[in-house]
Amino acid sequence: MPDVVHTMGLGARSLETILEVLAASRARTVVDVRRYGSSARHPHQQAEVLHGAFRERGFEVHALGDLLGGDRTGGYPRYMETPAFRRGLERLEALAAAAPTMVLCAELAPERCHRRFLGAALEERGWSVAHHLSALSERTARGQMRLVRKTG
Repeated sequence: MPDVVHTMGLGARSLETILEVLAASRARTVVDVRRYGSSARHPHQQAEVLHGAFRERGFEVHALGDLLGGDRTGGYPRYMETPAFRRGLERLEALAAAAPTMVLCAELAPERCHRRFLGAALEERGWSVAHHLSALSERTARGQMRLVRKTG
């Protein structure tokens, strides 16, 4: 069983950069937790386009924004107390237990994104969380930076 859940914020990244970070993580499954899978500024980040690009490259793709997406009335920590959040978290854990998994969201910086709360919930349940900042570096959920070695 993999013991790490990877995360990445899309920000203004190009499709090429998104794919580089994804490849560096060695994830096989992508879980999109964007509440709204659209981007007016970055058409390549539209859910249909992005998910299609991932599938073309052999990734399994799941959209869990309805259960794990941000932008919640009352704030995300309050939402985490709901049965819907628990269902989403259990689904994410099942996917991550089956294959290395990358969680995607729109916000680039994990400290400004609901991924920080999601990461903390996963850590409480025994998972390690790696927030990928680039293809060469990642940050643990506790904020420690690591360089990622690329191997051919």
